[in-house]
Amino acid sequence: MSTTTFAQGSNPGLTNTMQIFYDRVFLERAKLELRYDFGADTKNIPMNSGKTVYFTRFTPLPIVTSALSEAANPTPVDMSAATVSAVLADWGNYTVVGSLYSMTSIEEGLTEHVSVHGQNAGESIDQEMRRILISANAYSGATGTLVQIPVGATALSTIHTTDTLTGLEIRRAVRTLKTQKAMKFSGSLYRGILNQYTAMDLMGNSEWLDAHRYTTSDAIERGVVGKLHGVEFVESNNAYFLLSAGFSTSATNVANVYSSFIFGAHAYAMVNLGSNKGAKIYVKNPGSNSTDNPLDMYSTVGWKAPFAAAVLNANWIIHLRTGATDGYNAG
Repeated sequence: MSTTTFAQGSNPGLTNTMQIFYDRVFLERAKLELRYDFGADTKNIPMNSGKTVYFTRFTPLPIVTSALSEAANPTPVDMSAATVSAVLADWGNYTVVGSLYSMTSIEEGLTEHVSVHGQNAGESIDQEMRRILISANAYSGATGTLVQIPVGATALSTIHTTDTLTGLEIRRAVRTLKTQKAMKFSGSLYRGILNQYTAMDLMGNSEWLDAHRYTTSDAIERGVVGKLHGVEFVESNNAYFLLSAGFSTSATNVANVYSSFIFGAHAYAMVNLGSNKGAKIYVKNPGSNSTDNPLDMYSTVGWKAPFAAAVLNANWIIHLRTGATDGYNAG
């Protein structure tokens, strides 16, 4: 996610040093909020190439079940592929900062405004990425392979707060990905995204406690909280949940059903347009040529991002739906 800062009108506006400072503040805050891009492919397309982006997914060839005949060529097989499309659209937001605030606030410059916009950009793009993952495999019945509910549950309505994410559920998801022949990421690992509720339960599970956990600075910088059964995990505080009709302790406590994800490589993707590799921050100060702000009453701070994402192979995304300790709504 890159950033650019602009000044408005003929006003000299921001110095290069201030631009770089605002860029860094914005980027650092945005990166903290962005987790659902953890396993996404990134496709770079040139400017002026249209708004619709196409991805091609080739289908594996049939397994060869017999040896070649001597001195004879085999019958050729057809290569098949599926095309997935995504449409680029601008995402963004901005706020107005009054001149009186600028003159009286103890905030130096607009640093905190820029930081809050960084959080807004990261959370907004993150939530759209989350929506894309959820759309890959929506729950469609009591049983399923790509939407996984805990052992013992027969439907979303029977999930209790005691039906938490465990090592067993991770092993079941990995088994499904292997059955679907999902490709792995570097290090021969799948990847997963937890939320704050499912992470708390999994990290307290005996299988997690007995497994290797990352302690390297590189893993921490990437947001990786650990790995288990061939899956490395990041944690997002952007939890998605639905209300279940199941009850944990009484008929007044309705369990929440939380979503976590485990996936293979090349399962979903996001798009970069030209040199725009993410959201940009725009800080515009009043200028003498600004006819819509004749008394220089305000400045504006905002962000914009051309963005698109798509599921490339839903068979390589496992949507785990579980309960969580203390995850209920009092009725």
